[in-house]
Amino acid sequence: MKKLFVLFIAALFIGSSTSAQKVKTTTSGADNSMPIQIKNDDGTASTYSLQKGDKLVYHVNAGGSEYDFIVTLNAGLGGSIDFNYAMTNANKTKGHVNISAEARKIANKYVNYFSGGDMNLTDASTVWLSTDNYVQMPTEFTNMTIDDNEEESFYRSEAKELPTVKIKGKNKKLNVFMLNNSFTDDGDKSLWINDSPGNPLIIKMNLGWTIELKEIR
Repeated sequence: MKKLFVLFIAALFIGSSTSAQKVKTTTSGADNSMPIQIKNDDGTASTYSLQKGDKLVYHVNAGGSEYDFIVTLNAGLGGSIDFNYAMTNANKTKGHVNISAEARKIANKYVNYFSGGDMNLTDASTVWLSTDNYVQMPTEFTNMTIDDNEEESFYRSEAKELPTVKIKGKNKKLNVFMLNNSFTDDGDKSLWINDSPGNPLIIKMNLGWTIELKEIR
């Protein structure tokens, strides 16, 4: 299957959930919070809604160095997205990120590098696509600037394989779409995005280095 159109980028949150969250079957892809879209083995759809305190565990492989990037969600169910992050790298890097409500809506710049401390994003996003980038799909391409690179066009296609993520202890296949910086799908930057207008979370990226969501605790 070939193209439609669009794009993204990355980072995340700290804390611990005080109550277990149930994965629920739904008849619609919409959710009032931040739904993770799940494709069940029997063909049905369900969602898991991110909550304050959820930890998103990403595995990073950069230049042969491997470590986890753990995001703990402080807030994000409306307005800004706020999270703490901690890495299991040699430096044990930790920090805090706030993506303003305006940036969450209209940003087309994305940040992927974190050196610790506070980061307040007012004209860029990370970990999530902005609303404007998301809604241009699937009938248009979308332009994005990733880190210090030049602005590029990204195009949407179907994911060839759905990623599996452990959600509250259970393995689930996620319903995602793929973005690539080439119309023919052979560019050097690829992203996999949770297919939800309320939660276009970046599930995986390959930008010459890789980051992939492995678990939601």
